[in-house]
Parts: sequence; structure tokens; C-alpha cells
Amino acid sequence: MVLKKSDLTGSVMQVKSKDITSVTANNPIQALQGRVTGVSVVTNSRPGESPTLRIRGNGSISAGNDPLYVVDGFPLMNGSLNEINANDIASIEVLKDASATAIYGSRGSNGVIMITTKTGGKDSKNLSFNANYGFQMPGRLIETMSHDQFIDYINSAYMNSKGTTVYNDENPAPDTHTDWQRETLYGCKPVQDYSLSLDGTSGDTQYMLSGGIYLQDGLLPSSEFDKYTFRTNVQHKFNNFLKIGTHMQYSYTEANMAELSNYQGALNDIWRDGWPTLPVYREDGTFAVPQDNPRISTLFGDAAYWNPVANYKEVTTKSNVSRLLGDVYAEFQLAKGLTFKTNFGLDIANKRDYNYTTSKITTSTGYGKGGNGYTKKMSRLTENILSYMNEWGDHRFTATGVYSWQNYMYETLSISGNGFANDETGAWDMGQANRETVEYGSDKYENSLISWTGRVTYAYKDRYLLTATARYDGSSRFGENNKWGFFPSIGLAWRASEEKFLAGNKVITNLKVRGSFGVTGNQEIGNYKSLAQLKVDNYIYNDTEIQGFYETIGNPDLKWERANQFDIGIDLSLWNRIHVTADYYHRKTSDLLYNVPIPSTSGFSSMLSNVGSVLNKGWELSITGNIIDLNDLKIDATVNLSRNTNKIKELYNDVQSITLKSGLGLSSYLKVGESLNSRYALLADGIIRTEEQLAAYRKIEATAKMGDEMYKDLDGDNQITVKDQVNIGTTDPKLIYGVALNIQYKKWGISILGNGADDFVGGSSYLQISENQLNASTIGVPSKYAYERMWSPSNPNGTYPAAGASNTHESDRVNSGWYYFVLKSMALNYDFGRNPFKAVKGIKGLSASLNFQNFITFSSQRGYNPENGDTSYPWIKSVSISVNAKF
Repeated sequence: MVLKKSDLTGSVMQVKSKDITSVTANNPIQALQGRVTGVSVVTNSRPGESPTLRIRGNGSISAGNDPLYVVDGFPLMNGSLNEINANDIASIEVLKDASATAIYGSRGSNGVIMITTKTGGKDSKNLSFNANYGFQMPGRLIETMSHDQFIDYINSAYMNSKGTTVYNDENPAPDTHTDWQRETLYGCKPVQDYSLSLDGTSGDTQYMLSGGIYLQDGLLPSSEFDKYTFRTNVQHKFNNFLKIGTHMQYSYTEANMAELSNYQGALNDIWRDGWPTLPVYREDGTFAVPQDNPRISTLFGDAAYWNPVANYKEVTTKSNVSRLLGDVYAEFQLAKGLTFKTNFGLDIANKRDYNYTTSKITTSTGYGKGGNGYTKKMSRLTENILSYMNEWGDHRFTATGVYSWQNYMYETLSISGNGFANDETGAWDMGQANRETVEYGSDKYENSLISWTGRVTYAYKDRYLLTATARYDGSSRFGENNKWGFFPSIGLAWRASEEKFLAGNKVITNLKVRGSFGVTGNQEIGNYKSLAQLKVDNYIYNDTEIQGFYETIGNPDLKWERANQFDIGIDLSLWNRIHVTADYYHRKTSDLLYNVPIPSTSGFSSMLSNVGSVLNKGWELSITGNIIDLNDLKIDATVNLSRNTNKIKELYNDVQSITLKSGLGLSSYLKVGESLNSRYALLADGIIRTEEQLAAYRKIEATAKMGDEMYKDLDGDNQITVKDQVNIGTTDPKLIYGVALNIQYKKWGISILGNGADDFVGGSSYLQISENQLNASTIGVPSKYAYERMWSPSNPNGTYPAAGASNTHESDRVNSGWYYFVLKSMALNYDFGRNPFKAVKGIKGLSASLNFQNFITFSSQRGYNPENGDTSYPWIKSVSISVNAKF
């Protein structure tokens, strides 16, 4: 059942096909960034990696905060959209409030992303070809030190921390100066996207067939992502009683992921581990290492940093996924206005993983190491839908009843080992591994969900609108006493512009006030968590290893997290040219799923239970204006703003705080009255610049030296501990926003999209990681930015600690108050129109565009990724040319 937009009582936003395909990306969800209020999308440029998406904040501690993804009515249970061809999508709808999401009941508390793919057109036949060819390059690089600066830095650092130097007259520094970013980040790499589709109508049959190829070469060695898709959507009407149809897609993807496991991320390996005095290769062609220099080997031993090029070229991490996703359905017209639809869906994915590290860089053993594995995921759906629709006079009424059953199965096998002597066959030949190092693993589980749903809508005179939904879900994941949950919602709307007092008003051309309340759930806790389980373990008794069994404690009362959400909104149009949508929401999630400590006398340390609550509330505003609307010139612009605040209202048993991560880095706690994503750090108090400051601060940190950073001793105990940390903010921005501008002049078009966020705590801060390299316990390679600002006797006003400084910790100075704005995409389009070339007949339309992505960025930090400080993969900017032809 499809409702008209004017009949909606909930908060729903839609992104159409032309906007989805305007972004060159392996995952179509990236097209939502900057376009939809209340939606936060944090991208990851690593080929084949999915972005992180949140709708109206985080509502759960441990049960997941990802929205539910639905493709052509099929709820995906693993949430991956990497295998979907963006050119096949007709629209993406974001369901945000309870009135909209309640139809998905126990899985709707984090919002719903509904994807609808294209179907057959009204014309007899349409052939479309889309091609996009471009180049990707690092969006940001770190400015590194010169050869002389590095020598000065490393000698200063080691002198300050160890009392000696690395390079001296007896061990002079080599003339080598390697730029590791240029050696590893391969300039411009191609990205290609091709799609061919055929759609139309033949008699009583509507059809759409498509094939797609997406090829992305990564910027780092050993990183790439290739995708091949084929889709068929067909519907045939036999008569006025019966029609049948199918949505079916097959996809195959191959991903080669750059090794990102070292330290804090791949990019750190480049500018943190890569000494510029180290060549990439020795004279014999093998990889050079710092220990090749006897002096470095003596000072650092095996702790000297590694060769970044070797780390990428000699480590392979591959996977391929073969996936079939689709459904078949039959729809019966039982009577006027009464239809019955039965639907059978299947989502099956087979994945192969392979990883191998060659003997060239496993210097401790001289042998290779690796493994491979197989994973199968399968989801089956059965759905029966009975719908009734009737209109009489000023009344319009619909009623829908749904029964659905969905089953999800997962199984995996894996094997790994060390001691491979032959790098050519690697981990594919497990027989050559050292048997004592071989490890096997396997797992299998499944879960099921049964649902009964009812929904009614009522409209009177197109002015007064009602939507009511009730869903009753039963899940195998929950306890014996709470397998079923009830999730109701109601939405009301008043189209005031249809009232007599506004009829014919030339200023207020549309005014609708909406309100809704409902309950949704979250069941993402894994499998068998409510059950007591037997496990095999070994223990030592009288110096003898004995096999025994122990039981994990179950909880038969385990149940869904429940989100109670209230939403009020307004849709306003002025002069039929300015369109405003505003919403305020209040969502309280209770019965949070969390492992609660229990008395040790039980024999266990914790039990998964329903405790506590979290409140999310906020507002959203979207304004679109048709600035100019002339025959040859059209200009429209959109601005959207969103703010969400998150607060823990209650934990368990009067507990006010739970430690998640504690230390003198960024700490995180769950504290009543504060955000789920609050971060805690020390307050910086300046650099020690004088002997008086040094003497005073040594009462707090006895090993302090000139040039060290000072931190505030807030509890007055004359030592710096986690007790001196304070809440420096949250990783959730206080404001997220997007801007869009479209200009159309005759056959030329310009489209611009930007998005940003303000006032949040960043992740792996570039400044902090760079500053850490000045620490005496690290002595890596800082950036030129940090080097030029580090304190020294010759730079007494330096704002960074001295080289080789002791006791450097993460603080508010470098981790809080982040912001960014990215000009996400710019496109120059030209529409050639119908039959632009006399020699070529049959062209119904031809257009071309020049596209730029991520070319302009403003941010508070100087790292690779302005969105979150991520250092695992380069922030990508790209330029491409796209062509669209219709025949």
C-alpha cells in the first residue's frame, strides 16, 4: 500500500534517483549525506567499506544503533548495501518517527531506510546506458619534515629522553630522504561505474532488466573493490484478478583490503613509522628496515618502526561475496478495493576470506602466516498482506493486515596458521603450515521472527488525517517469558491549508501540522543470549590438564529494548515557492540490554538484562526555495539543520557510572545525566617554559622536564590520574547541516552539495597522534606542523611539547571542539536533448556532466579525514566524467 505524501502523518524524507547517482560511491547510502535532516552519515573511503549511519542519535548501549534497511519490502538482516547497484534505485526513503517506523515494530527503534528499485516504464521499450569514469586522489596529505628537520628532531628526542643521539659523527645520517606518502599513496587511481538497463511494457507485462559494473582501485597498495550486478524486476497482469511479479538481483563483489591493523591505522604507518632516512629497498632489492643501521639496531632493537611499503605490498587481505537477493509475489484482487498479496523472499550470500603475510616481513620466524575462511548467510521471508481501500463522499479509508515470518541463518568455517615456507601458494595450501600453529574455527546459528501487523488510515475532506498501527512480534532471540512484544503507534495530521479560512490564500499555499506517538523495539543482541549454554573448557588440576564443562547463565525474562517516541512537525509552503519542514522529537529508550554484574556466589560475573533508559531529543529544519523560476533560468536552494541531544536517564540498581574505557587517553564512561558518547580527558594547562613552572609541576609529576605539557590537578592530590579527567564533549556533533544549490540555464546545469558538523569530540586526532610522536616512550615521526611548534630552547614559545617529552596525554586542547564543512559534490551538466546527432537515430536523450567530490574542505583539524579524524584510509577526492544516454 502506497500513501500519497499529502496523506502522511509521520516524518518521512525521500532522496530520488538523480541525487543517488550524483555521488560516485560503492554504497548508495552515501547519497544521504547532507540531504536528509536528522541523519548522520560518516563515510569511510576504504574500498568496499560501508559508511556509518545514524538516525536521530544513538539509543542503545549494546544492542546496536544501525537502522533497519528494507529493499523492495525485504528487511535485510545484515544491513549491507555494498552489493546494490545505485543506478537501479528509484528512491530511498528515510522513516524517522514512530508513526512511520512502527510497521516494522521490533526492529524500527533506530529508524528505517526503505529502498525502492526501478520498475518497467509506460513506454514500450527504453534502453539506458550510464557511464562514469574518474580519478580518485588523496584529499589531504600530511606535510612532513625535511631531511635536516628529521635529523634535528630525532636527535633532540633521543637526547631529551635517553641522554644520547641517534645520528652523530661516528654514525652519520644517510643522505636518503624518502617521502613515504608518495611511495604508498598512488596519486590518481581510476574509479569506473557502468550500467545498462532495459525497461518498458509489453502487453500486460512490465519489466526492467539491468547490469552494472563498478571498479575502484584503492589509493593504498593492495586495496580495491569490484562489483558486478544483474537485476530483473518483472510484473505480469494475467487478468483483473491476478498479477505476479519478482524483484531479483544477483551480485558478485571482490575486495582487496589494505592491511590496517597496525597501531592506530594504516595512515599512521606511513608518516609515523616511516623514517625518511630509511630507503624503501636495500641494494639487493629486499625491503630495508631501520635495524639495517647498527646504531639504530643497538638503540631500538626490534622496537624500531617498520617499512610501510613492505607492510602493504606483502600483506594480502581479500574477500569475495556472491549474493542473491529478491522475492516473488502474487497479488489477487478479491473484490473492489480488497486485495491479497503473498510474497516469498530470499537473501543468500556466500563469502570467501583470505589473508596472508609473506615471509619477507615476518622477520621473527622467516615464514609466512595466514588463513582463509568461508561464511554463508541466508535470510528467508514469507509475507501475506490483506488490504482494503474505500472512498465515499469526503471519506477515504484503508486497512492493511500483515502476517510475516523471517528466518536468518549464519554459518562459518575458518582455518589459519604460521610457518608457510612457500609464499606462492600461501595460506591456500594449509598443509605446509606448522601443525602446532594451525587453528580451526566454526560456528552456526539461526533466529526467527514472526509478526502480525495491522494498519488503518483515514482521511476526511483531505484535511483531517489518521494513521494507526499495531504490530505483535515474536522473536526466538528473547527469553522464554518475553518472546512476544506489542508495538503500537498513532499519527494525526491537520491540513490547515484546506480549511476555508486559508482556501485560495496566495501566501500560505500549503500548511500541514503533524503529530505522532508510538513504541518501537530493538532486538539486535546476537543469538541464544537468553539461554543457559554449555561450553567446553580446560582447567589444571594437580598439574594435569582436564577437560570440563561450564554453563553460561541464562535469562528467561530477557526482552526487547523499547523506544517510546513523540514527534510533532509542520509542513509549510509559502507562495508555492518556499517549502519548510520542521520537526521536534522526544525518544526515550528503556529496558536497555546490558550485561549487569551479579554476585560472584552465583558462579558467574554478569548476566544480560534489561536495565536503564536513554533519552534522545532534538529538532530538524529543512528549507527549500525556488529562487528563480523563468523559462530559461531556474535556481533553487535547500538548507537543512539538525540537532540531537542524548542523555542517560537511568542505569541499574542506583548505579550512577559504568567504566567502559579508562586511562590517560580519551576515557569513556556511562554516567547518568550525560551522553552515551561522552568523552573524558585531562585539561591542558600549558607548556613548562620556566624553572619556576618546572619546580612547581614536579610536585605533581616528579619526572617532568622543560618543554613537557602540564595538566590540571583538579582533585588536588598532587598527581595526574583519571580522577582529573572531565567531560570534554561528545562524539555526536551538536549540529549537523547540509546545503544544496541547483542552477539550470537552458541546457546547462550546475549542482552543488555541501555538508558539515559542528562542536564534537574527534576520534584518532591527527594532532594527538602527531603530538604522541614527541613522547619519550614513542619517538615516532611527527608531522612538520608538530615539529615547527614543539618547544625547545631555541623556540621557547612553542605550543607543542618538546621532542622526547614525558607524560604527554590526550587532552581537551586537541580532542574537543571539532568542526568541518565539506563541499561534497559539484557537477556541471549539459543536456544534449533528443536526437542530438543527425547521423545517429533513435536517441531519446543524451546528457553529460563533469563531477567533483570532496574538493573543498574547511575543518578544525589538519588530519586525513575531516569528518572524524579517521587514520585508517585516505580521505578521497575525485573528478569524473559521466554520460547518460537513452534510446
